[in-house]
Amino acid sequence: MTNLYQLLLVAALAPGLGTHSVAQEEEDILETSLESLLDIQISTAAKYAQSLSRAPASVTLITSDDIERYGYQTLEDVMSHVRGLYVSYDRNYNYLGVRGFSRPTDYNNRILLLINGHSNNENVYGSAAIGTEFALDLDAVERIEIVRGPGAALYGTSAMFAVVNVITKEGRAIDGLKFSAQTGSYGRLQGSAAFGKEFASGLDIAVSSRWTDIAGQDLYYKEYDDPSTNNGIAKGLDWDKHYGLLTTIAYEDLTLQGYMSSREKAYPTGAWQVNFNDPATKTLDVHSFVELKYDRQAGPDKRIMLRGYFDHFVYEGSYGYDLLWNDSSDGDWLGGELQFLWDLRANNRLTVGAEYQDHLRADYISWDAETTYFDDDFPFGIRRDEYSTVGSATIPRGAVVYKPTKSGTLKLLYGEAFRAPNIYEVNYESSVLGSKSNPDLEPEMITTTEIVWEQRLNRTVFGLVSLYNYDMKDLVDQVLDPSDDLFQFRNANRIKARGVEFGLDIRMEGERGGYVNYAFQHTEGDVSGGKLTNSPSHIAKVGLFHPLVGPLCRSPEWDTRTGS
Repeated sequence: MTNLYQLLLVAALAPGLGTHSVAQEEEDILETSLESLLDIQISTAAKYAQSLSRAPASVTLITSDDIERYGYQTLEDVMSHVRGLYVSYDRNYNYLGVRGFSRPTDYNNRILLLINGHSNNENVYGSAAIGTEFALDLDAVERIEIVRGPGAALYGTSAMFAVVNVITKEGRAIDGLKFSAQTGSYGRLQGSAAFGKEFASGLDIAVSSRWTDIAGQDLYYKEYDDPSTNNGIAKGLDWDKHYGLLTTIAYEDLTLQGYMSSREKAYPTGAWQVNFNDPATKTLDVHSFVELKYDRQAGPDKRIMLRGYFDHFVYEGSYGYDLLWNDSSDGDWLGGELQFLWDLRANNRLTVGAEYQDHLRADYISWDAETTYFDDDFPFGIRRDEYSTVGSATIPRGAVVYKPTKSGTLKLLYGEAFRAPNIYEVNYESSVLGSKSNPDLEPEMITTTEIVWEQRLNRTVFGLVSLYNYDMKDLVDQVLDPSDDLFQFRNANRIKARGVEFGLDIRMEGERGGYVNYAFQHTEGDVSGGKLTNSPSHIAKVGLFHPLVGPLCRSPEWDTRTGS
């Protein structure tokens, strides 16, 4: 069995961010909803708590209040309204685009998704679930931290375009037993339950769950508009059943958390030339993990964190050809991380960390009733970010954060990141589907530079302007080999992009406010040598919230994108 040893050593000296006192600033500014937002301590950008203005990245923060005001049900709902992000949907999975980049069917493997700091990307396709297959109840979420740009220096592979960290509520924030039930169009039934409590001993327990059953709608596809294919109508084949459970138990310096999510979904589109309107075509996604973390303040200037975890992932697909075809993937991995923080001086912090992982199982199998077409297991390893499958990667990152005034912050950001080709891309082959493996795939590499200006315009309005540029080399795409007419994943492309983003966040007293944001982005360098596909040039979004009567609130949102 091949072991995975990832030794990630990161040392950073944080520069001083101005000479004024943060405490004095808080005394000078009256508390408002906006001020409370800007004072929230985030941990994703640097793996330790810091304010938004000090974070060495361009960050969007979605709070529990935002989730409640706008009625977000899934991560896809959240991402659809965040500056510069866009989502595509193929009636089975949601695909997240960041700064003009979203490759079809990449399963979000260039985005790193975390739950309370724990990676939720699986180890066969590297996918990050943002649709109903991520079945966490958002009512139990305290905030979502969206950190743009390369994050591989801290998190390793997949953290190329963004790191998304979903932070859940502690038991004391839930404070009791809560139930909710919903119904909606297309036969939607949903229930959720949460329990949370902090006991006198200091023990904090939080449990949340959600269950959803959606009958779905009948869908019409003009490409299949023929009597032999039900006149293009996929009848009753858009159903979705999912459930999730998260439990967190914390006592003093120890935290135990466990997560489980399952989603089964019909696939109505007739993709991959399956028999149209065949109820046999469906997919199942299951992901679970358990983690134990020890986090202790070791004196006034030192902190140590140690965690260990185990993850399990299952994918199963059934496809309605004349002879039912199936495929499945199983992944099991365990690991541990050690982090040491040392505040050398008032405005200088040293961070050193090491992480170990062992991918015990990463297999893929495809078969029908007569033949097994592919069946193999590919446990893999890393040492100092050197993958046993693809070699090594060097991933520097740097930032200068300057605060010339109490209300404005300038950030100069530089970062590099990599993505190791996943097991599927390197090893998949099928004579039936016309695909072959490529053991010579190299890691994708990206280099990003960015300038960010953040400005509190007044007590209720916060503004941001960001200019960025990135260069992505060795992009892995599936291409047709003319020598044998077989598809193969290759390092086929180089992507260059530049863009600008504007954003206003308005938080007024009396539960009133909203947001306005706009992004211009230009990406080029795909196989045709022109503009990248599925890459809108302009994305604009507006959201408002305003109380009506009692607990009722009006929260309309609009978004548009052009130039795809």
